[in-house]
Amino acid sequence: MSVTAQDVTLQEDISAIEKKRRVLEQIVAITHAIEHLQASLDSVLVLGMASKEIPENALSLYSSLNENLRNLPVKKIQEYQKNLEAVIRQQLDKILQLSGIDFNSDQAIANFCRNEDVAGHNSVALLEDFKRTAQTAVSLRVLLRKRGVPTSGTALPVPKAVIVQQLEQLDRQEQQQRAKVKIKIEEMQQDIDRMLENPTYPSGMKQILASARENLGKDIEALDAGAALGTLSFVADVQNLTAIGEEQSDGVEIVAAPVKPERELSFSATASRWLNSPWDVSWQKIKDSGDC
Repeated sequence: MSVTAQDVTLQEDISAIEKKRRVLEQIVAITHAIEHLQASLDSVLVLGMASKEIPENALSLYSSLNENLRNLPVKKIQEYQKNLEAVIRQQLDKILQLSGIDFNSDQAIANFCRNEDVAGHNSVALLEDFKRTAQTAVSLRVLLRKRGVPTSGTALPVPKAVIVQQLEQLDRQEQQQRAKVKIKIEEMQQDIDRMLENPTYPSGMKQILASARENLGKDIEALDAGAALGTLSFVADVQNLTAIGEEQSDGVEIVAAPVKPERELSFSATASRWLNSPWDVSWQKIKDSGDC
């Protein structure tokens, strides 16, 4: 396949954006871990309260219960509740250890990602499971309250002040990660602005870039407003736009190679597909797929 000077420039520009997307992917993963820790410890604090003291935001967890659980007899709900709280007490020390990680340290993050328990579960999976367990336990308390059955706060294995202190630290770390996200989004905007100023890029490509630029601007506004990272366009994998098989400029193909393998994409077509792909799809994966 023939490669033009324009393709080389485009490849360099795309490479710069992809590097930032990879960094964003790591930051988002870290922030999700922090969010899991926050939600988990918040739920643990609620479990330490009497049912009449459960805060309004925790009451909404009731909606996560399916009909089968909601219709269980009180004794069965209490049995489940007791079992869940036993699991929480058993795992809380490990969760508190994870919440003490310095997520600004590359080495600490690497250790976090590699860390596995005796059952082979990594830290990320442990956090997800613990969060689900803790929130389900809170939901069952709310269910009992709705049934008119009061519950006293469970005895936590650590002082409440320790959990509150860890939550304050996590809040600070979350804000630091969100600031990093904003910086990387702004850098991506600058990269796209340079690409839009390139007179050799086709109009179809510039339309895609302009749309991405607009979405990044909306992301910054949403980020400043406190939106969850999962709702931002660069991480929201909610749809795949139709991939453009072949970029054209004013009706003329960008790369007019006389002979190409049947499944080989032109560089510009690959670039178009990558720009339209979910945020965590790598350039190499698009290139290797080689089909339209």
